[in-house]
Amino acid sequence: MNEAAVIPSFLKSLLPRTAKRVAKEAWTKRQFRRALQKLADLPPGQTPTAALLAELRLAWANDAYSGRIDYLMEMARRAVSTPGPILECGSGLSTILVGLLAARRGIDVWSLEHIPDWHARVGSVLEYLGISTVHLHLAPLRSYGDLDWYSPPLASMPHAFRLVICDGPPGTTRGGRYGLLPVMRARLPKSSLVLLDDAGRPEEQNMIQRWAAEAGWSATLQGPDDPCSRFAIISV
Repeated sequence: MNEAAVIPSFLKSLLPRTAKRVAKEAWTKRQFRRALQKLADLPPGQTPTAALLAELRLAWANDAYSGRIDYLMEMARRAVSTPGPILECGSGLSTILVGLLAARRGIDVWSLEHIPDWHARVGSVLEYLGISTVHLHLAPLRSYGDLDWYSPPLASMPHAFRLVICDGPPGTTRGGRYGLLPVMRARLPKSSLVLLDDAGRPEEQNMIQRWAAEAGWSATLQGPDDPCSRFAIISV
């Protein structure tokens, strides 16, 4: 077969797939911006509906790692009522959702992310929205002896957080998400809350018990009876 004839045939089969991918990405971007505008148009203090959150989640196109609707609803409720700064462990759609809702009340969000590509993706959306009250930090995981956790910019962070959204670091990290307690305990005063995702997993269950034993933190599980679909509201 003539090689020159094969190449155009290959290109013809490739171009439709490429065009479809580009069209899908453009559609997704439009849908996401439309959902963001609806969120931004909500009156201060009003939480988004489950339908709007579902629309936002779908257009974010990261189903495997985005929080479930009930978890996002709880974040939204807390973001419009928390009296002080918010700490987020692991960035994503939650950063954008909470950042938009909290910004209208002048509440700052400090988000820690250790993956450079993910930090860049979330940061580009925050820049597009012009939200100056979200402080997104590239915080590599570092060793704290027998565990690994983020390296937060403590010198520039608030002395007290009233709400923590804990969805990182990944469960494969040495020590999991336990590091929140030893690293940030001094900045989590009484009456502050931690929203912990994946709370039904064995590792998180053990961690919740350890937090309770060492610091007296008490947890209430929420969501369906599935290890990866539950979250915990933890009272500090």
